[in-house]
This record gives sequence, structure tokens and C-alpha cells, in this order.
Amino acid sequence: MAKIVVDIDKCNKCPHFKETRYWTEDSWEHANDWWCTKKVDTNEKGGFKKIAGYVEWMDVKGIEIPKWCPAKV
Repeated sequence: MAKIVVDIDKCNKCPHFKETRYWTEDSWEHANDWWCTKKVDTNEKGGFKKIAGYVEWMDVKGIEIPKWCPAKV
């Protein structure tokens, strides 16, 4: 079986990444929660491990890949 390795510098580029909208009362505000679909966490929404909560577009560059990332080699 072949092993494919892809260099990823941010979680949002990973195939195991999922984001859901974080709704607020301010209709102009747009934020998301970031989730890892490869890491299971039964205490979290949907059973996935939360990477970061309340991520706005300008915050994306500041979020690093977590140490617990199951896709790291």
C-alpha cells in the first residue's frame, strides 16, 4: 500500500478539517468553530475534537496545528 504525505501548515487545509458557524446576535459578525474529524471526543458537539472556537477571518493565521493532532507524522 502506498503512503501519501501532504505538507499542511494550517488545520483548515487538512482533509480532516470541518468548520461550523458560530452564531451571535450581531448579524455582521461571522465566526466559526474549527473541528478535527479524525480525533474523537464524545464530550464535544458531533463527537469531534474542537481545534479552536470562535475563529474569525482575521484570526486564521494565528491558529497553529495542535500538539494532539492525530494526522501529524
